[in-house]
Amino acid sequence: MRRLSRDEFLAEATASDELVDRLIDVGAIEPFADGRFDSRDEFVVSVAAALLDAGIELHDLAWTLDSRRFGLRSLGSFFSEPVPRTRERYADLVARLGQDAAHLPAVYAALGLPEPDPESHQRVDEAELILDFVRLWSLVDPTGGAHVRVARQIGDGTRRIAEGWLDVWDEVARPGPTTQGAPTVGPKAYPADPTDPEQNPSLGMAALGRLLVSLIHERQVETTLTSRIIASMEGVLGAEGRLPTRAQRPPAVAFVDLAGFTSLTVERGDEAAATAAAKLFDVADLALRASDGRIVKQLGDGVLLRLTDSETAIQTVTTIVAAMAEAGLPPAHAGIAAGPVFVRDGDIYGRTVNLASRIAGQAGPGEILVEEGVVVALPRGTARFEPIGRIELKGIPEPVALWRASPAETR
Repeated sequence: MRRLSRDEFLAEATASDELVDRLIDVGAIEPFADGRFDSRDEFVVSVAAALLDAGIELHDLAWTLDSRRFGLRSLGSFFSEPVPRTRERYADLVARLGQDAAHLPAVYAALGLPEPDPESHQRVDEAELILDFVRLWSLVDPTGGAHVRVARQIGDGTRRIAEGWLDVWDEVARPGPTTQGAPTVGPKAYPADPTDPEQNPSLGMAALGRLLVSLIHERQVETTLTSRIIASMEGVLGAEGRLPTRAQRPPAVAFVDLAGFTSLTVERGDEAAATAAAKLFDVADLALRASDGRIVKQLGDGVLLRLTDSETAIQTVTTIVAAMAEAGLPPAHAGIAAGPVFVRDGDIYGRTVNLASRIAGQAGPGEILVEEGVVVALPRGTARFEPIGRIELKGIPEPVALWRASPAETR
């Protein structure tokens, strides 16, 4: 814990004397006996300043805190201890980058962060990380395009994690204005001291989230990098005839949607529809664990899947559609296409993706429709297919031969 003098605290928190004094008066922050401040209370000051910027008057803010109708005291424990600010201004740090500094505004925007004022002093960790980020990516891409692509993935991914984590906590723990993040249900409801981690589990959740994201990122990099190293090694050995050439089968793309989602929303409400969509994601995720496929993204009432080949696609999608029916959930329907895809920043693009989407739109409840390329690529006995004719699909120049797929008969 860093203990700061009043002047140091004011400088690091970029706060006014008036705001800090009012927060002390109402007990939102509490200096130590020697008059020094806990650096973590800078987060309390930051949120209080944001409330003022949002139009809340200082006397109203003080009233809600003093009357215990709202609490901010535990905020400092939600975050890592803040590091000191740089001695240099942001403008001075930017100057070190030279021409690469031109990429900073776009990088900050992609990360979802405001670019610092030229006269401000950043936190040391932010300054070092972002400047190094721009410097290193500029070694391989002077244009800045790669910087923005990667920064956008980081910004979007971490925002979704933060919002999703808090959404679930709010839904199941139901914290109130006075509990400072602590639950209002369960054995830890309404703690006497919300600043005590033993009484307020949300404080432990915050620390857990930071550690878990870091751990899983490391594991995901390890898994992805290992897979690419294996593929590269196989390529080298195959080119020299030291490894048998594997049969190349085109990847497959599947769209799986809930049938009648709009009607479900009207008849049973938004929450029921959202629950059904979430269940489809869970069912698809479980089905994909037995294959090398993955969910590319969730699209409202559906999921976009990328699979290694047509055989895997048929088996996986059949499992998903059947599981939805067995669970008594709204029926799913799907479209599958096989062919090349363009992969960029974790997403997939191209004719195969568009074709799978259009085919899914033709499928009725519980149906799986595929294009002819899928049927041709499958080993005999993988599934049964019933031709339904050549169908004109929006955005596809020529009519497409479609087949209705169903599980192969077992003997």
